[in-house]
Amino acid sequence: MATSRIPSAAGIRALADLCLRSGVEELDASHDTWSVRLRLDLHAGTIAGIQEPAELLEATGGPTTQVSQWVGVFHRAPEHGADALAIEGRPVREGEVVAVLVAMQLQHEIRAERDGVLVRFLVGDGAPVEYGQPLLELA
Repeated sequence: MATSRIPSAAGIRALADLCLRSGVEELDASHDTWSVRLRLDLHAGTIAGIQEPAELLEATGGPTTQVSQWVGVFHRAPEHGADALAIEGRPVREGEVVAVLVAMQLQHEIRAERDGVLVRFLVGDGAPVEYGQPLLELA
């Protein structure tokens, strides 16, 4: 039985380099429990440094938990059928909208509290959320 390993940063870097050389701007790949989406700027001609997850945790002192400021229903996309605003394992910028919370028919944007990598969501899509409840982890 073959095991499914999460690709290393070097493996992702090699895949990005191959995409650059062959002119592929966007690539989605997944296997069992992992997925990766590459979106490349073919005009840049270089690949930005990719840190190993262990390096990220060491540099930031470990993941931080972001909590809800509202009571409502958690959604990863702004509307039904739309793409998720953020994907686990991908970098996010401080202030970037990573999810939404619907309360009393009003949609509140959940923004990343700092630059980092979205380690994981701690709440399922469509789940009810309480004030102060942990929503996601950033590394």
